[in-house]
Amino acid sequence: MSTKKPLTWFVITYLIFQLIVILMRNDEQVFWHIMTGLMLFASVSYLFYERSIESKRIPTSVGVGIAASFAIVIVHALISYIIKDVHYFHILKTLVTVGVYYKWQLIITMVVTIPLHELYMRTMLQQRLMEHTSKWAAVLITSLASALLFVWTLNLELVLFIFVIQCILAVSYAYTKRLITPMIGQILAIIILILIHAR
Repeated sequence: MSTKKPLTWFVITYLIFQLIVILMRNDEQVFWHIMTGLMLFASVSYLFYERSIESKRIPTSVGVGIAASFAIVIVHALISYIIKDVHYFHILKTLVTVGVYYKWQLIITMVVTIPLHELYMRTMLQQRLMEHTSKWAAVLITSLASALLFVWTLNLELVLFIFVIQCILAVSYAYTKRLITPMIGQILAIIILILIHAR
């Protein structure tokens, strides 16, 4: 498949997403609903999905995803000591302000929104960029694009934290070239953090 079509689709939809988020930025409590809706719309990215012939085997991809989740947990622990806004309980408060009130919303985020976000960012952007630029450029550009979806709603510290986390996930995808890797990395990291702080 030509790289031009997926990248064109990404740029158009990404600009539309940014415009919607900008227009709704003063109503933070609907942000979760907006983001979930946008990712559902972005599920059309599946039409452009092509499994790379260079992708790693499933066990390796799962293992790298698990390693990425532990890396995220460690990075969160380190950064939360430095930046108060990244602390687990402050993130929970932030989730409430953007419209996440119930456990079922968090479940939907892990089961639906995160996988669709990964499909959108990796299939439409990172994979296509890796075909024409260096892997590191693709990692940085994709991570920045992902983090900037939140720039109108969250404070700068949280946006920078999201950027760092997205870099970890992007590196894991660049290594395995399988969507399951960043999905596992992100979802498992959330579960681990919940288990650690729920005591």
